[in-house]
Amino acid sequence: MLSRAQTYDTLSSQANLAGYRAVVEASQASKMLFKGGVTSAGKVPPVKILVLGAGVAGLSAIQTGKNMGAEVRAFDVRAVTREQVESCGGTFLEVPPPGPDDEEEDEEEDGAGAGGYAKEMSEGFKRRQQQMMIDQCKEVDVIVTTALIPNRPAPILVTKEMVER
Repeated sequence: MLSRAQTYDTLSSQANLAGYRAVVEASQASKMLFKGGVTSAGKVPPVKILVLGAGVAGLSAIQTGKNMGAEVRAFDVRAVTREQVESCGGTFLEVPPPGPDDEEEDEEEDGAGAGGYAKEMSEGFKRRQQQMMIDQCKEVDVIVTTALIPNRPAPILVTKEMVER
């Protein structure tokens, strides 16, 4: 999904296809019905998808998942993406604010960086984000990772331990 203000360059074009294809591939690999439904054996719930990163690829994955009948959740460090996630039919997840035992003061931390891309977050934010991810990984059936930080390796948001849970 592109806003009217974005240029449609090669990277955006390929990211759009990658988000779509990630969900299509997941549906083929899954033994579950994405849409869910009612059968003679009972009710089958829809697949739960977690999309990490709400750029072009992430928004495409959200739309594709919703179009296939899945329950879609999405996370991005940029608060400005909430409206875009929700307009695509996804539920926007937020990292909980610091608790009373946390030393850092980053309640208002936003991941919006230059050019509309994400920026590196504080260590306290990353710890709370990791706990949220552990909780989400217990609930979802499919995870699509599209998060990037320009000129850096992609952040590792899902660990082997999270997937094993």
